[in-house]
Amino acid sequence: MNDTVTQYSEQFAALSPVFSEGEPDWMTRQRGAAMDSLRQSGFPGQRDEDWRYMPLRPLTARAFDTDITGEVDDLPLDHWLIPGLESHRFVFVDGVLNDAISSNTGLSPGISVRSLASVLRQGPDALPGVSADESLPGNGFLALNAAFFRDGYVVDLDADLEADSVLEFLFVSAGKGKAGQARNILRLGPNARVKVVERHVSLDGLNALVNTSTRVVLEAGASLDYHLVETMGRGTSMINDVVVDQSRDSNLQIMTATLGGDVVRNNLKVRLNGPGAHCELLGMYAATGRQHVDNHTGVVHAAPHCSSRELYKGVLDKRSRGVFHGRIRVDQGAVKTDADQTNDNLLLSPDAEIDTKPQLEIYADDVKCAHGATVGQLDANALFYLRSRGIDPENARSLLTYGFVNDVLGDVEVEPLRDFLAAELSRRLISHE
Repeated sequence: MNDTVTQYSEQFAALSPVFSEGEPDWMTRQRGAAMDSLRQSGFPGQRDEDWRYMPLRPLTARAFDTDITGEVDDLPLDHWLIPGLESHRFVFVDGVLNDAISSNTGLSPGISVRSLASVLRQGPDALPGVSADESLPGNGFLALNAAFFRDGYVVDLDADLEADSVLEFLFVSAGKGKAGQARNILRLGPNARVKVVERHVSLDGLNALVNTSTRVVLEAGASLDYHLVETMGRGTSMINDVVVDQSRDSNLQIMTATLGGDVVRNNLKVRLNGPGAHCELLGMYAATGRQHVDNHTGVVHAAPHCSSRELYKGVLDKRSRGVFHGRIRVDQGAVKTDADQTNDNLLLSPDAEIDTKPQLEIYADDVKCAHGATVGQLDANALFYLRSRGIDPENARSLLTYGFVNDVLGDVEVEPLRDFLAAELSRRLISHE
C-alpha cells in the first residue's frame, strides 16, 4: 500500500464502528470488501489507459478527511439556487442529507425520495438496485466511495406515474479538506416519468473532493430526463460515476454541464437491455485557467432495435485541458442498432488542449453507427463582423461561444435551468473564472 491508501485504511478502522451502527451486516461486509479492494489495487495511475490523461496527483497524493457530519452553519444557499426553478429540493452537505435546509414536502403519492442512510437501517429489502452480493468496485475511487459513503438519495417511482415537479438534488461541499461521498439510487417503474436536476456546488478554497456514485434503473417504458450540473468553486475536484440499466422502450436523456471545479471526471455508462430503448447523452463543458475536465462515456447496445445519440461540446480557454473518450459497443444480436456520437471542441487559447477519442466496437450486422470529433477556434471573420457592429471583444467572443454550444442547451427542456446555464456560461467566459 502507498501512503495515501494507508491513511485511508487508518481512517476506515477508526470509522468502522460509526458505519456499522444500525447498518445491516451485509453492508458492513460490503464496506470491508471495498476497503480490501482499495488496499490491494490502489488508485488508477497514468499507465491505466482510461486514466492516462488525468492529473491524478491532486486526488491521490494525500488522503482527504472522510469524517463528516453534513452540518454546516451559514451556507449561502440563496446564492446557489436556480432562479424560477420550481422543484422539490433535497440539500446534501458534504454528501449527507440536511433536512433543515431542504424543501422537500408535498411529494405526489407514488414518488418516494429517501435518505440512503435511513433506508439502510431498514434492511436490504428496502434498497432497490443494490444487493448484498454486489460485485467489487472497478477502480480505486469507486472502492473509496463504497467503503466510506455516508448518505445519498434513493428515488423510487411507481408504475405509470408522471412526476408533477422537478426533483432537485443540491450537493454542497463545505468542509475544508473533506471527501464528500454520496451513493445514489434512482429507479423508475414501468412507464414512469420524471425530470431530475442534480447540482454540485462548493465554497471556494476548500481543497476538497466530491466522489459520487449513482445507480439508475429504468423499467419498461420509463422516461428520465437527468441533468447533472457541476459548478463547484476553486479548490474542489470531483469524480462522478453514473451507471444506467434500461429496459425495453425506456427513454433516457442525460445532460452533463461542467462549468466549475479544478479537476472533474465524469464516468457515464449506459446499457440498453431491451428492444426499443433509447438514450441521449448531451454534454457541455467550459474550462479556463488550469482546470481539467474529463468525460468518459460508454454505451452498450445489448438488444436489437435500440438507438443512442451522443453530443458533447467543449470550450477551453487559457491553459485548461479537456478529455473526451466515448465508446459505443454493439453486441452480437443487437441488429437494427442506430447510434451516433459527436464531440466538438472550441479552443479559445493557443495553450488550451483537448484529447478526444470517439470509439465504436461493432459485433453485429445490419446496424447504423457513426462517430466523429472536431477541434477548432473562433471564426476570425465572425469576430470581426460583431466588432464592426460595436460589440466589444469579450461579448463578441461570448456570443459566438454561446452559438457553438446552443444545440446542446436547446435540448434542455427545463427552461429555468436552460436560462441559468446560458447565463453561467456567459459569466464565466467574460470574467475568465
